[in-house]
Amino acid sequence: MRGGIFVTGPAGTGKSTFCGALNSWLTEQQIDSAIVNLDPGAEYFPYSPDLDVRDFVSLQNVMREYSLGPNGAQVVAADLILDHVQEIREGLDDLQDHYVIFDTPGQVELFSFRQGSPILVDSLAGDRGMICFLSDSVVASSPSGFISQKMLFGSVFFRFFKPMIFVLNKTDLITREQLENVVRWEQDPDILYESFAEEKQKMVKDFYLEMVRSFRDSGLITQIFPTSARDMEGFEDIYSQASLIFSGGDDSDTMFRDD
Repeated sequence: MRGGIFVTGPAGTGKSTFCGALNSWLTEQQIDSAIVNLDPGAEYFPYSPDLDVRDFVSLQNVMREYSLGPNGAQVVAADLILDHVQEIREGLDDLQDHYVIFDTPGQVELFSFRQGSPILVDSLAGDRGMICFLSDSVVASSPSGFISQKMLFGSVFFRFFKPMIFVLNKTDLITREQLENVVRWEQDPDILYESFAEEKQKMVKDFYLEMVRSFRDSGLITQIFPTSARDMEGFEDIYSQASLIFSGGDDSDTMFRDD
């Protein structure tokens, strides 16, 4: 494959809708793309997956076989995917020229914090994998919400150590002013700290300031990619970043090709 885009983030951030919209946008630009579902417990998709892990691992089957409830079965099913890596890779053989979008489980813990997940990503994408971390624009529009999602972003980065981008999804649900605030927080931790102190309306200890500044010092302050699946906005920027990561920005077969 040309590159593997693994989409993760907290529950409710719109991962599956984002995957479907990104795939539609790429297809409209005549860019070969495909979607792989990696969620054994998924019940509904806003897209038709080209490859579905449920063909190998089914949540319902795991519940019956191991006498587990849905939560325990989700954990076991996430680990069982590793037993079928070879079959999944064989399914990817016909997608050599595609950008492959991997839709991961709805609960971020089932993908990002299972022991086998980094092995899964390396096995499926090797050095041609990247992580799209989706954050909820409504939650991120408050300083404390932005900080908590940025800390989760950092946790995921340290787990996979892959090229990774911070996507502010569902921006159609916030105002232009709120979006501009989030962008300013990403650009300047001191502004973020001031907004955080104002939000809490009480004295904030110095260690909060140092923690926020550590985002910049550690490289976790990078760039925000605002997107809206409803308005189909922001996907050109996602594609441009993926192209940069996978091929140094060399678009050899698209309308964005350099003359």
